[in-house]
Amino acid sequence: MSNKTFPLKNLLLTAFFAVLTSIGAMLSVPLPFMPVPITVQSFIVLMSGLLLGPKYGPLSQMLYVVMGLIGLPVFAGGTGGPQTVFSPSFGFLIGFIVASWIGGLLASKAQTFLQYALVSLAATVGLYAVGLPGFYLIMRFAAGKELDFVRVVQLAFLPFLVPDLIKIVVSGWLASRAVPTLEGAGLLSHRPLPAAEENSPV
Repeated sequence: MSNKTFPLKNLLLTAFFAVLTSIGAMLSVPLPFMPVPITVQSFIVLMSGLLLGPKYGPLSQMLYVVMGLIGLPVFAGGTGGPQTVFSPSFGFLIGFIVASWIGGLLASKAQTFLQYALVSLAATVGLYAVGLPGFYLIMRFAAGKELDFVRVVQLAFLPFLVPDLIKIVVSGWLASRAVPTLEGAGLLSHRPLPAAEENSPV
């Protein structure tokens, strides 16, 4: 069997994860005195990379961000529109794309729960590597708030540490069980085929 699959299937899965990310934004917990709420979005982002790979995973997150920027109320709190580029959480939205790409890139050969959890950890690091500087820049130059590194960590990292660790564990566990099933159904075109299948003339 060829490693190539129907583009329509991939595009449908891409759109599906973009919609899932939108739904995840609605399941949010606002934190008192914190500008960024806790949502299940980052869990969906991790799964998009683990399941869709380094091409269609980040594409699903790009689609999600575009949906919000054109005015659909798909961001946390039911917001949307081009003005959201000045929201403190916008850097994390761009980080979604990066995290999904990292997850998809590293997960192509993962098999065990621990491997998938480590991939999710690396993807989460990528999310914060983009989200925290974006948070600082928007708070500093758009909101006019004087923030140092410690305050940025207090506002945009520490409150999410435990929830993110839970998401990393759950995504690793779920991917380690879902991937074999989805591979068997032919839904994961980015995964390398076993050598016997790859060399098959059929």
